[in-house]
Amino acid sequence: MNNIKLKLYIILTAFLSISIFIFLIPTLPDISNIWISILFIITISVLAEFFPVSLPVGGEITITFPIDFMVIIVYGPGMAMMISVISVLGSFLGKSNKNIKKTIFNASQFSISSGLAGILYQYSGGMIGTQNLISYIVPAVLCALTYCLVNSILVAIVIALDSGMSLSKIFRINIKEVLPSYLAEAPMGFIMAIIYVQIGILGILLFFFPLLLARQSFELYTRMRKMYLDTIRTLAATIDAKDPYTHGHSERVSHLAVQLAKELDFADTEIEYLEYAAILHDIGKIGIEDRILGKKDRLTEQEYEKIKEHPVIGASIIESIEFLKKCSKIVLHHHERYDGKGYPHGLKGEEIPRASRLLAVVDSYDAMNSDRPYRKKLSKDDILEELEREAGKQFDPGMVKIFISLLLNEKRID
Repeated sequence: MNNIKLKLYIILTAFLSISIFIFLIPTLPDISNIWISILFIITISVLAEFFPVSLPVGGEITITFPIDFMVIIVYGPGMAMMISVISVLGSFLGKSNKNIKKTIFNASQFSISSGLAGILYQYSGGMIGTQNLISYIVPAVLCALTYCLVNSILVAIVIALDSGMSLSKIFRINIKEVLPSYLAEAPMGFIMAIIYVQIGILGILLFFFPLLLARQSFELYTRMRKMYLDTIRTLAATIDAKDPYTHGHSERVSHLAVQLAKELDFADTEIEYLEYAAILHDIGKIGIEDRILGKKDRLTEQEYEKIKEHPVIGASIIESIEFLKKCSKIVLHHHERYDGKGYPHGLKGEEIPRASRLLAVVDSYDAMNSDRPYRKKLSKDDILEELEREAGKQFDPGMVKIFISLLLNEKRID
């Protein structure tokens, strides 16, 4: 089904791109006197397409934005659309690994971004190719924002359809933190346009090295981000290796935690750290003996005290990793109880971090909904009854109420 949706989406973007271009054909300039400049711009645009930077959860980013932005301001949206398509097709012909669907989408989304941004530039009072471009900063800012926003939305949707991930997760990981750097290239594109109008091709050459530096900054960011995510996955894998009875538990808890956090209007940054904490909430079990974790009989009091150490061990491990420090308190307190009878610190009510209270609910739910060495999983009715019974005791009652509504309306849990 997702594959059909993906194909339809690519067809739709291609159709929209063609429609916008047809609308803009009357605005195309006469290229008889500027064909050398246009050919040069196409060349550097193709080169930019040849060196994309891979994003952490799929998709790629290039440094074509300043070039497209410059062309919009100097030659208009119609020409910018045409150059965008030609540059993508040019890079396609030069690559050994050819992906037709990807090429069609990239050509379409870049041209749509250029076309819509250029239309807004003109409708907001911007002039094309004028010597006094500095007078049109406001239309130029609107143009840049529109280009980046349209581009980000189109790319996020195609990644979501291709990977099955939620749009919110893609925006958090891929788009949200890349977008400011992307927008930071707008002034470069605007200055390129001003200088190009004044002195021609040499003006672009002056900015080619800064463009390469921009690409390098994107690459360093995405490598760092990928390293973060790989570290989290590696740590999560150690949990499954240590306690095979809970295989997949952390991933399920993470998924449920994100869904509940959205319903409770957690901020995007809170959701991101909650997601990481949920994946790693049982990492402390690597410090617990196998005989205790896999014991089928009832734990002795001494063994239970050992089990109760895992949030402290886990928080200590996570706190030693710089980018995960903000997750450590969530992990430390995910076994606290709303009535103050939990561990390790016996926190009560709202003394417990909100993310830890949420994690306690979904963690317990998945534990009850899974087979364990000492019992079979509970029925859905029994789980709901247990959640309601423990609301205000073990769990935050408000969170339990929202979570139960999610469980009863399973279509809302994507």
